[in-house]
Parts: sequence; C-alpha cells; structure tokens
Amino acid sequence: MRRRFPLFWVTLGAALLLAGCQTIQRPTSPWTQQQVATLRAQGFEETTRGWELSVSDKLLFGSSDSNIGPKEQSAIANIASALKSVGLLKLSAEGHADSTGNAAYNLTLSSKRAHVVADALIAGGIRSEDLSVVGLGTQAPVESNATATGRRENRRVVIIVGPQD
Repeated sequence: MRRRFPLFWVTLGAALLLAGCQTIQRPTSPWTQQQVATLRAQGFEETTRGWELSVSDKLLFGSSDSNIGPKEQSAIANIASALKSVGLLKLSAEGHADSTGNAAYNLTLSSKRAHVVADALIAGGIRSEDLSVVGLGTQAPVESNATATGRRENRRVVIIVGPQD
C-alpha cells in the first residue's frame, strides 16, 4: 500500500503540470478580416474605443466653421458606403473645437461639425438611428491650442466604429 501512495502523488502532479500547459484560448476579435481590411484601407486606426478615423486627416474646419464642401461630403459618403458593404453600420461622429471662443460656443460648434459629418455618413447609406452624434467642444484636444497648427488639428470630427452588437 505504501508504494502506491507516492505513485498516486507523482501521477497527480504530472496531470496538474500537463493541465497547466494546455493551449490558452485567446478572445476572438469582433471584427472579420474583411472588416479590418476595409477599416485600414479607409484610414481608420484601432484604439481602445474601437476603430477611429480623425476627419481632420481628410478635411480641416476653419476657425468658427462647421461647413464642408461637396468633395469632402463625397469622401465621407464613400467611407460610409465602404463600411456598410462589410456590415459596419453602427458609428459615432464626435465633434471637437479649438480653444478660440467661449466654452458654450465651442460645444455648439463641435456639435454642428459632428452633425455635418453625420449627414454625409447618412448620404453614404448609414441609417440615422445607427449613428451617435456628440460635440465635445474643447474637452479632448489632440494638440496644444497654444499654436495655430495645434488649433487647426483640434478643429476636427472623429468617426468611431465600435462593437456592432
């Protein structure tokens, strides 16, 4: 009986060791390869919030301006169409402003910018009920507002593709 006792413990120890070596299941991505390829092709970058495209890369708003031209509207509509073609339908448009003007004005201006981009996304086939639109004013600058270049970069709209539920 005593000889079997150590054999039991050796067998149990070996089983536990091998159990610890089994393959760890990694969480699967919520994005298909085709969706990732489309997002990257359109200029989106993966972030902790999903995939983001800063429209300042494609167009810049003038100071106190919330208008975009036909060329920019068409470019945003094309982005929407590409996203829709791979089943990416739920988007957010997040408007931002530089520090010129007071907080209330900048909040309203950033919201107008986000809505203008949202309208172009709708023109590209995204349903308005699948869009979240928000203006953040000066809350999230990407550059310092101390320089003209920094202020220009902060006058932007970010399009975010998050989980598609």
